[in-house]
Amino acid sequence: MKKFLAVFMTLVMAAVLLVGCASGDKEPTDNDKQTPAPAGNVKLYHGLGTAANFRNGPGSDSEGVPVYSFNFVFASAIFDEEGKVVDAEVDILEVSTPNYDGAGMPHFSGWPGKEGYNITDEDTGKVTGVSENTEESAQKEISEWATKRERGDNYHMNPDNDWHKQMDAFEDWFKGKTVAEIEEAFNTMFSDRNGRPLDPNTDNEEDKAKVDKLTEEQKAEVEDLRSGATMSLRDAHGDILGALKDAYENRKEMAASAD
Repeated sequence: MKKFLAVFMTLVMAAVLLVGCASGDKEPTDNDKQTPAPAGNVKLYHGLGTAANFRNGPGSDSEGVPVYSFNFVFASAIFDEEGKVVDAEVDILEVSTPNYDGAGMPHFSGWPGKEGYNITDEDTGKVTGVSENTEESAQKEISEWATKRERGDNYHMNPDNDWHKQMDAFEDWFKGKTVAEIEEAFNTMFSDRNGRPLDPNTDNEEDKAKVDKLTEEQKAEVEDLRSGATMSLRDAHGDILGALKDAYENRKEMAASAD
């Protein structure tokens, strides 16, 4: 959580500097002449958005007791006057009941004094007992919560391209597009079954029908996107698009720095 807030503040400061440079009256340097500066009086907008979902899962424990979890998505984004994404940072806090056996998953066992829940050993995958819920245990669990970005390669979604790397690829793909354009692309170039970029070589008939409707330009775009990200933008693991849209709807104009 602390890491996400730090990245969020960095994103805001970068936007402030961009606005300040764009609106200043300084003589251009050699670097400025090589790289065209934004037009004067550029307006940028910052928004912070969220989206949350409850999930029945992932799966159940060794005694058949369901695992429950929730995903809380954060999106910090900067938009230009046309509503196009200039930069974005997305993260998710995922928390489950203590009977999930995945290593590194943040847990919440229950409120102090309330009935406990099955505890699963991460190494054996077997239930080892029931949680004793106290104020101390609740505080300890919450203090150890880490977001998906903070978990890094220990998230274990894909050993070669874990969640944080795929999210970076999506954030790059967002740039230069409005939220409406991103949603339209999602409706056109992503699977209706799982919210993932369409696989041109899919054997699924429903996905194949959508692939056949894509233009050559769209096929090239989705193939390029899939080289960096194949996970979903909207499913039980988190509504990333919903958080980005919320950030846009919450956007506020950023003031230029005074010289």
